[in-house]
Amino acid sequence: MGCMLAILLLLVLRPGIAGEAEPGADVARVFAAARAGAPLRYVALGGSITQSGAGWIGPWLRDQFPASRVTTVNSGMSATGSALGIFRLERDVISHQPDLVAIETCVNDDSLPDDVTVRYVESLVVRLKRLPHPPAIIFLEAAAKQGSKLQRHRQVARHYGLLEVDLQAAVEAELQRTGQDWTAFFSDAVHPNEAGNRFYARTIERTLAPLLDQNPKAGNVVLPRPLSEKPLILDGRMVPLFGITGAPGWRKNASPPFWMDAFFNGTLSASEPGAVLEIPFRGTWAGVFYPMDKGYGTFDASIDGGEPRRITPNTRGGYSLDIVGRDLPAGEHVLRITLPALDSTPGVNGEVRLGYLLLAGEGTR
Repeated sequence: MGCMLAILLLLVLRPGIAGEAEPGADVARVFAAARAGAPLRYVALGGSITQSGAGWIGPWLRDQFPASRVTTVNSGMSATGSALGIFRLERDVISHQPDLVAIETCVNDDSLPDDVTVRYVESLVVRLKRLPHPPAIIFLEAAAKQGSKLQRHRQVARHYGLLEVDLQAAVEAELQRTGQDWTAFFSDAVHPNEAGNRFYARTIERTLAPLLDQNPKAGNVVLPRPLSEKPLILDGRMVPLFGITGAPGWRKNASPPFWMDAFFNGTLSASEPGAVLEIPFRGTWAGVFYPMDKGYGTFDASIDGGEPRRITPNTRGGYSLDIVGRDLPAGEHVLRITLPALDSTPGVNGEVRLGYLLLAGEGTR
């Protein structure tokens, strides 16, 4: 009885994935398999920091595992964090059948409330760890000149026994050691320059190096009780709107030009005042992902006839997302997109383009 009590206390005091001896055990298992010749598929998920760093460690992984077919996928997407990550996980990570995933969203999650950040980041981890072949996960805690709220991500990482790379601490220690200032590694408050990306890569490599020659036992993925009090978002996806036909006033259009086209699969556009698009869906979450341009107009979005929300995709260039409904009752709903009636106010009317429908909660009962 005393032994059983001790085990229960240990599980309470040290949450994490059952079978994981310590943070990085899942990475060590992936490395052991790659050392034996198994493929190693590495995906880096993050914002513009990841996008510019191209995942950082792809060349190092190829050098360490010459017997393995190592592939690197850079799923960095500028100006995005875990809020979009919960929807793009399927398209940009899971579809690549990853063995190792790096998550870098600390900086872009700064504006989110603590409980929302934990819910989103925890959703990423749990969804990945529930896959038939769950990947190893490392948290990359990127640096910011004024510091970032990395404690939320750290809380999730430690709850699930995952490896963290504290890039903030590494940068601060290196700058103090060398007497250099922030601009030695960064082009602004958060984006590494070429030297900064090299430093990030070396820091991640040094953290991973002790795991290269370990021979860990096989681990069972038994996840601890979630930190979030609200249900996790475990089936988010991005549904292309490009192919919708038969909606008066709406037409297929090409993806936005320049570098943004990589993040779209065409668009659905309209410009006639009063044009309406109704999209029935099953689920508890729904939103839209759309390109932005100062020459565009605006649109209203509502669910099930509720109060419409005015969305203004013409305040800047780029892209954005709006979640129109979250934690809805399970079942069927209708998302309604309407272009405003003719209005003389500058910027109200004009072309609108929609990229993706964001959906989650289809399996909720």
